[in-house]
This record gives sequence, structure tokens and C-alpha cells, in this order.
Amino acid sequence: GKDFKTGQTLVKSGFAPILKVRNLGLNGWFSTNILGNRDGLVLDEPANFHTKEVSKLSTLETILKKEDQPDLYGNIYHKVRINYYPPRNDNKEGWDNIDIFGWMGYPMQIKINFLCRDSILAAPLLLDLSLLMDLAARDGRYGIQRFLSFFLKSPMHDFTKGEEAVNNLFDQYVMLKNAIREMGGYEPDEEID
Repeated sequence: GKDFKTGQTLVKSGFAPILKVRNLGLNGWFSTNILGNRDGLVLDEPANFHTKEVSKLSTLETILKKEDQPDLYGNIYHKVRINYYPPRNDNKEGWDNIDIFGWMGYPMQIKINFLCRDSILAAPLLLDLSLLMDLAARDGRYGIQRFLSFFLKSPMHDFTKGEEAVNNLFDQYVMLKNAIREMGGYEPDEEID
């Protein structure tokens, strides 16, 4: 997974499923981040940014599959930018402009301005992830732990077994709850559509 899902990728993985279940079309999604910490400095370098860009772009592609609904998601313009701005320090600001269309092609916009602190969002995820990895090891689980994708930007999956990455936050939550139930000796209680 490589990186915690704390900012815009969290927003995308939670908001894109809303568009999908309401059959709202997406023309474009423009995201920009302002970061002042070392993360921002490192990502200011184009070669370093490319890896982050690929993981951020894939979130929408795996949730809003153009082959499933080409009239709604067949031509999405998706742009991601990260800007280093030292006065911001550990504070992070994410701006999202989402151009959608509804019934009869009526255009609408959604604006999200997410002001947060990276370390405050990441610290509890690190604690949860550590405890869950320990629990999984005690249960004899090794290798790729797909249920941990709830916490991470780039969900790992075994493509040799035909698995696809799951980026939908709600599906990831079902996977997490089911894995915890199984490790506790209970049956999974939900299925992913």
C-alpha cells in the first residue's frame, strides 16, 4: 500500500462510490494539495511525484469503471497536483473541484476544501495497522493482507489469482470488518457487491 490514506485519496475513495450508487456522471476531477512538510518538499521533485500521481489517479479508475458505465465514466478528465509551500508546515490543504452531471446531462459542481494535519490523521492509522498486523500474524495470516487496504492508498492484490485492487472505501471497510470477525472465530457478516 506504501502510503497512508489520509487526505484526498481518502476523500476520493469515499466520495466516488456516492457518485456511482447515484448514477451521477463525472466529467472531471481536479485535485491539488498544498504541503509544507518534508513530504511536500520530496514531492516537489517531478520524479518523486510521479509515483504518488499514479496511485492517486488509479483510485477513481477502479471505482468508476468506464467499461461498466461508459456514458457516465467513459471520458473523465482527472488531474492531480501537489504544491510545496513551506509556511504550511505539517498542515495540509487539499482542494478538489468535481464536475459531475445528473439527469438529462445537467452539469453540476462539487467543491471540497480539506484542511488537515497529516501527522494527526496518520498516527491512529499507524496504531490500528500495527495491532491488526500483529493479530493477523497470531492468526497465521501471512503475505498480502487485503483487508488492510482500508488504511492505504494503493491496495495490494494478487493479480496472478485474478484479484483486482479494491479502492472503494466502503468495500474496504467490509473487508476489514469481515477479517476481524474471522480472526475472532466468527463468520463474515457482509459481502462486497
